[in-house]
Order: sequence, then C-alpha cells, then structure tokens
Amino acid sequence: MFQRPHARSAQAVTKPARFLRLPGRFAVAQAAHEALQPDLPWLPSQWKWHLGTQFLILRGGPPTQTPGGELTSGADRDAPVLARMPAVKALLDKALPARARVAWIGRSPPGARICLHVDNTPFWDEHHRVHLPLVTDPAARLAVAGRFAHFPAGEAWAFNNSKVHGALNDGPAPRLHLLVDLPDTAAVRAWLAAGEAVDGAADPGAWAALAVDPLVRLTDAQRADAPLMARLRAQ
Repeated sequence: MFQRPHARSAQAVTKPARFLRLPGRFAVAQAAHEALQPDLPWLPSQWKWHLGTQFLILRGGPPTQTPGGELTSGADRDAPVLARMPAVKALLDKALPARARVAWIGRSPPGARICLHVDNTPFWDEHHRVHLPLVTDPAARLAVAGRFAHFPAGEAWAFNNSKVHGALNDGPAPRLHLLVDLPDTAAVRAWLAAGEAVDGAADPGAWAALAVDPLVRLTDAQRADAPLMARLRAQ
C-alpha cells in the first residue's frame, strides 16, 4: 500500500468481520432527497486514496487549515449544513444505537475508484465505521481484504476499516453513502453482535485495479501544488 505506517491505538475496538450487515431497515428516501439538494458544500476528498470523490461534512471537530479537516480534528460538532437536512440529522441522532460522533456523506461519481488503504488515525481505530447507503447501484461495491460486497440502500453495514480496503463505482450514477463513526458502547456492541457477517466475493481483477499508487492519477496542476503534494505524501 502507498501510505505511512500506522501503529494501532491501544484502545482499538474489535472489528471481527470484513463486512457486517446490521439489523433493521432504514427509511432513507427523504435523506437521499436532502443529499441531492443543489448548492450543498461538497468538498473534494482530502485523502489521496479517495481522489475523484467528494464528501459533505455533517458532524466532526472544529475547522482546520485543511479543507475537510473537521473529520479528523474532533467530534460531536454539527456542521451548519445539517440544519438543512432534518431527515439526515434524525438518522444520526435517533436511528442508531448511539449518537454518531462523526458523520459525512461520501459521493462517488460513476467510474470512481478508492485505492487500497487502511484507515490510520487513533479515532478511527477506537470507533465503529457504519455505512448507510442513500443512493447506490449493484455495480457500486466496497472491498475489504480481497473480497467485494454491495451495500443496498436502506441497510446499515459495518466493515473492518482496519484492514486493507477500497471501493469502486461502476454504476451509471453517483453513489451516496451516509458514513458514521459510532462509539464503542454496550448498545453498539449488541447491535454489531446481532449482525450477519458477509464474506463477500472475490474479484482479483477489480482488486488489482485498486492496488495502485493513487498519486499517479494527479493532474499537472495538482502536482505543481507544493502544499497539496506535501500533505498527500504524508498520508
């Protein structure tokens, strides 16, 4: 992989399954409608593995000098845009076994590739990553440790982001997932324990396509941006 070494947090939570389909169905039609509003403050991904995708910060820490730094600077602080998205806020605050501490919507356009990586901050080690797909297609898949799975809209899925993972969208439209980091509470652990482990399907060709240096996709203008290059190389 093309990233800096990472020593896992001593308080890292256990994530035993590649993919975990969680109990319950979620009414996401109104949340999807809110996510499709015009003029939302989408940002290009700040991480090199996600180049070409965008994210909409909903909850995180205080702003930083880096666009999107709220996702790594803290937790529990609502972004102003969440006031425009009551159905999304209800999912974050009421639909899950614990209030989401960090949340965003990830948008992967058609043809997007998220290159292989491991999530490498202590906060991510110490929280459970859950996806709530809002708009998707069977050709949009996540990959963990060599296996692929599609997450249907209206379901909740956890996955092991401490293992090598990536994603692709070969569907005809943008894929929109609501992503949350949940604390390791007793209620969250019980929800996860009731989930169904899914091994996924092998796709060696697709895995190989994700196993590339993400910096080869940079434009000349991006390569000429010294602060950007320093940040990406440090990841």
